[in-house]
Amino acid sequence: MSLSLATPRRPASAPPAGSLPVAPPPQEQGFSLGHRESLPGGEAGTARDLAALVHHCTASDSRRDVVWLRLSTLPAGLDRPHHRRLLREAATPPVGPRGRSFHLPNGDLAVVAPPGPGPGPGIAETTRAALEGALPEAMLGQVLRTMRLPQEAVSILAALEESLGLRQPSAPPAGARPLDPAGLAEAERALRHADVWPLHARQSVCRLIPEEGRLEPVREDVRPIAASVSERLLGGRDASASPALAAHLGDLLAARLLATLLSRRDWQGSPRPLHLPLSLAALSGPAFLHLDAVLPPALKPLLTLGLPALEVLAAPGEVPLLRRFLLARGYRLALEVPEPGLLAAVRPARLGIATLRIPFSPDLPAAPEALRRVLEDRRTELVLAGCDGAAAIAWGWKMGIRLFQGRAIQHRRG
Repeated sequence: MSLSLATPRRPASAPPAGSLPVAPPPQEQGFSLGHRESLPGGEAGTARDLAALVHHCTASDSRRDVVWLRLSTLPAGLDRPHHRRLLREAATPPVGPRGRSFHLPNGDLAVVAPPGPGPGPGIAETTRAALEGALPEAMLGQVLRTMRLPQEAVSILAALEESLGLRQPSAPPAGARPLDPAGLAEAERALRHADVWPLHARQSVCRLIPEEGRLEPVREDVRPIAASVSERLLGGRDASASPALAAHLGDLLAARLLATLLSRRDWQGSPRPLHLPLSLAALSGPAFLHLDAVLPPALKPLLTLGLPALEVLAAPGEVPLLRRFLLARGYRLALEVPEPGLLAAVRPARLGIATLRIPFSPDLPAAPEALRRVLEDRRTELVLAGCDGAAAIAWGWKMGIRLFQGRAIQHRRG
């Protein structure tokens, strides 16, 4: 059975067993979904209330952001009452008087709120940031789903049916299909009008100042989450199985991100420093050139552009010209080094690049000399990413690193 998008009417008789009760019009329930005072944020709704809200938004073309916490998909080790309670508390954002949460029969939680009028991240970004310290990153795309009304009303109703047991969730495939040209074409069409920011992880890069017992935020790192991109844009396809198509998809994502940067509410209100990893193709593409043309000169130093080390090494003739252009326009540059083995081959300062970013891994402490050579060059600052525990931070501090990024940093900042 499927939920209809037709405007709900009061049923003449009780609904048949096994079907979803049709909600009366919102006005007959004692509140109007179009007015600020009608949806108290502290009162949790039911599946019936959520169905009524979806119908109303579809009929009136009212915009809402939806965060769906799929607690029913938690693995056995985490599927316990206290885990669910902690995740609910962490994931419920402050939605204001017009927002509302809905507790669903299968244990899922949906939070619905209008897009905020002022600066600041939306409920999708707020919820993702809250969950980053509570769930492994690979699980975030499985548990957290973000949608919009009225555009994705059908998807929300399908999820609601699933929560009521009226629709069986599709079994996960034994092996995800690899991304193919047809799948890439579908993703490209979807990206034309998509909000891609919820598909990106946003982590603070912080300077550790132990003498004062604090972390000083330096900038925010923004990069795609593979699981979220696969679910929302690729229909579950595996982009990593097709490196060439994955690279093209990454450029499409980057182009959409750049195209929507200036329309972000948080950037309109108070622009802040961002670190954006971009391929050489993306940096010379029309989306970046358009952003460069309209971005005020005073804001360009707020953007640190992360160049992939492998691409820089593979195209030594292209980099100097691109570097001169970007530095002359006022941007900061960083070199993205994915593994310790590349440290010996890169010289960021010689390229005019002030920052090197490398993720922590067990292999990194085994190659201290290559890292020490970078640290000895005072022209280069080094960011140690992937700091998911105190041990990585302690090792980096001992090596002389002062800039850190990772789950442990996010958790400490709250």
